[in-house]
Amino acid sequence: MNAFYASCHAAVDPARYAGKAIAVAGDPATRHGIVVTASYEARARGVKPPMPVHQALARCPELILVRPDFRLYRAYARKVFAIVREFTPDVEIVSIDECYADVTRVPGGDRPVDLARAIQARLLDSLGLPSSIGVAPNKFLAKMASDMKKPMGITELRTDHIRSLLWPLAIEHMHGVGPSTAKRLKRLGIVTIGDLAVQSLDVLARALGPRAAELKARANGIDPRPLETEPQPPKSVGHSMTLAKDARLFAEVEGVVMDLCDRVASRMRGYGLMGRVVAVAVRDRRMRTSRHQDTLATYVRHTGELFQAARALFERIWPVEPVRLLGVSVEGLVPRDGQGVQLHLWDAVPIATEPRDERLEKLERAIDEVRAKFGPSAIRLGRSLSGQRDDVHARGTSLERLDDEEETP
Repeated sequence: MNAFYASCHAAVDPARYAGKAIAVAGDPATRHGIVVTASYEARARGVKPPMPVHQALARCPELILVRPDFRLYRAYARKVFAIVREFTPDVEIVSIDECYADVTRVPGGDRPVDLARAIQARLLDSLGLPSSIGVAPNKFLAKMASDMKKPMGITELRTDHIRSLLWPLAIEHMHGVGPSTAKRLKRLGIVTIGDLAVQSLDVLARALGPRAAELKARANGIDPRPLETEPQPPKSVGHSMTLAKDARLFAEVEGVVMDLCDRVASRMRGYGLMGRVVAVAVRDRRMRTSRHQDTLATYVRHTGELFQAARALFERIWPVEPVRLLGVSVEGLVPRDGQGVQLHLWDAVPIATEPRDERLEKLERAIDEVRAKFGPSAIRLGRSLSGQRDDVHARGTSLERLDDEEETP
């Protein structure tokens, strides 16, 4: 989908937003409001995410700012995927505004570009939402093709197009290559996808490790991954938050850390997962981000357990520079059911009618039920009320399902 969040607002209120420079963003009054997405009219004026709002307004004074409405985006996402499924049942949802669709088994599948035009027209006519579609023999090439023409583009990327259309692209434009990987590749003299495609695997392996073979194969148009039509459990669950003001001492942000841990633990419960690897992220005022993690002896299940582990990590690595953003995540996830849990000392003593772990489980489930009915702020942990907060900039760092309450700008 093209500029999905901004396009949703234009679809709901075209008289106010359609064809205008708009940006979905946080409130600049709270501090550093960030542009989440911008309409193509705004992008033409130089407004791009994640630009601070004050900078966006300097480039485009007539910019219309819109507060995020994630319920609206999820509602439209469901409609988008429902329309795609009218053309084929084989759909893999990648994110709130993107999916893969296998059309090889449906009528018209031998004319995929015609099907792409029909899907694009249906999305625009029924929902008022623009989209770009890539047509290709595998997921990687389809993703690359979908990014080649925006907005309202349709690009076919066949294997015989790879040398002419794919290889000239800059390496940082390759799906799956992030900024750090791009830097490592450029140090090897690899500046285009074509350079990567012809480089020796031995050379790549020394620079990239286990991912080298996969990236080289994709640069050559090879991607054997099947569609995953059933939602897959996340590999990590995390949340980050931009502070209302820079913090120098960890004591200033203990409440924020508790809130982050509460959000992460709640989402893990929703997924039916627990994990052993706790990671924290810190971004200082110079926009430098550092990440540290620790593998625990036992699995993290509850908010309090996660907070203790995260606090220990933060206190161990707290930087000298004032801190702008904090993040907490849990990896090494396994299903909660069927896993052994380390008992606490008092669990073995018959003081209470139920073990401590079961009491915590019931309490947190009850909290989740209240939040599901009345909103995520209906119940807050007392410790999370201390310190600064800026809910506008809270963001989940794992792939969200469409019915989650967490925000994913």
